[in-house]
Amino acid sequence: MKVAGLLLIALLSGCASQTIPPTYYLLRSDQNLPSSTLQPSKQYSLGSVEIAAYLDQPGLVMAMGQDEMRAASQNLWAEPIYDGVRNFLSTEIAQASGRELLPTKLNPNTTVLNIRIDQLHGTPNGQAQILAYWWLVREDEVISLNRFADSRALTASGYSALVDAEKLLLAELARRIAASLSDQGAISAAE
Repeated sequence: MKVAGLLLIALLSGCASQTIPPTYYLLRSDQNLPSSTLQPSKQYSLGSVEIAAYLDQPGLVMAMGQDEMRAASQNLWAEPIYDGVRNFLSTEIAQASGRELLPTKLNPNTTVLNIRIDQLHGTPNGQAQILAYWWLVREDEVISLNRFADSRALTASGYSALVDAEKLLLAELARRIAASLSDQGAISAAE
C-alpha cells in the first residue's frame, strides 16, 4: 500500500512539474523571393538599424500600462530582434523600391539610410504599436529626417496575432521609406 501511494505521488509530481514549451516566432517578410540576379541601388545604401533597448530581448513585448512593459517568457523571437527587423525591412524596402540596398561598407559614396525603431510592442487594448524614425545622410549631412507612428488592431487574440500586426506595421514603414527614397531620387535628379 505504501509503495502504491509513493508511486502515485511520484507520478503526480512528475505531471505537475512539466513545463509548457516556449513558442518561437520569426520576423520574416511574406514576399515571394524567387532566385534571381539582384539589382542593388547605385544611389542608396543601408546604414544603421537601431532598436530601442527595451525591445532587445528574446520575449515579445507588451505594454501593461502607461510606463510598464512586460516581455513574454513563453513567446519568444527565434533570433535577435535586431536581426529580424533589419532583414525584414531590407527585404520589404527592396520589394517596394525595386532595388536592393547594400550595406554602406559595400556601397560607399551613396546616400545612407539609417533607421531607428523606438517602439514595437502590443498594447492592453489589443493593438500593435510602432514608432520609428529614418534619416538620409549624404556626405555627412542629414538631408531628410522622417517619423512614422501607427498602430494596428490585432485580428485575433494571442502572440501570433501580435507578430502578424507588427509585420504589417513594419511593411508599411518599409513602403514609406521606399517612397521617401523615390522622392529624394527625384529631387536629386532635378538638382
